[in-house]
Amino acid sequence: MNDHGYYGPGSVTWKVGQETAVLLGGARAVLMQIAHPLVAAGVSEHSSYLSDPFGRTEHTFLLGEMLSFGSTATARKAARTINSLHAHVHGTLSTRAGAFAPGMAYRARDPELLLWVHATLVDTLLEMYTLLVGPLSAEEQERYYQESKESGRLLGLSPNAMPATVNDLRRYVNEMVYSNKLAATPQARRLAQAVLYPPLPTPLRPLLHLNLQFTCGTLPQPVREIYGLEWSARQQRLFDWSVRGLRLSIARLPLSLRVLPITRRLIKEGSLRPSSPKKT
Repeated sequence: MNDHGYYGPGSVTWKVGQETAVLLGGARAVLMQIAHPLVAAGVSEHSSYLSDPFGRTEHTFLLGEMLSFGSTATARKAARTINSLHAHVHGTLSTRAGAFAPGMAYRARDPELLLWVHATLVDTLLEMYTLLVGPLSAEEQERYYQESKESGRLLGLSPNAMPATVNDLRRYVNEMVYSNKLAATPQARRLAQAVLYPPLPTPLRPLLHLNLQFTCGTLPQPVREIYGLEWSARQQRLFDWSVRGLRLSIARLPLSLRVLPITRRLIKEGSLRPSSPKKT
């Protein structure tokens, strides 16, 4: 038997994750995550996001691809790498932010913080697929979320720490968005600036405007307000029109052009590798 890791060709994880278009939600996911003051503190104080945004993004992306498309051994290796990096991420909040007082301790392995990062990623990927690729049935959305629990488990979340169903997950995200647990700290604002305006060569800088508009269009309104991002009815109409055109364009592309080379390589390696027991 081939070793396709924890998911495989019949999984909704592969169906959604292999579409390069879903990566357009990367900025949305990060801004959602760092809207949590304790997550923002950990990222700001213990990562290279501000000094090397492209390198940090590439490293995170590759580890995610290994988790989703790698063989069992590759996925475990990626999870060990992430967990090892997170083991050293801890500290205290320097200023009051939302529901959190100065001096509040944080650690990346805290189940509450792991859940927020996991939930915002799942929520974003489902949103991006539906928006840019096509509809997913309710059953497919549920399957996608249930499959995602395997990655959550590999990264330190126990099954009872995760919402039971995809609707429960969305309810959790919505409750967080409308709670006082999200607030843009100075650290979050600096990180958001790096996410929305990364250093690009002059000819590519018009892409920054597109990145900003797309990210604003996909963020929940309370999160836009947290960062002071303006959004009008006119912008929403332009966004809706642009997304329809983008979705039609993506639909006309052959799958071979919609899947990144790294994804194809990991899938191919799994097809050539004998399976092994899936134990952590």
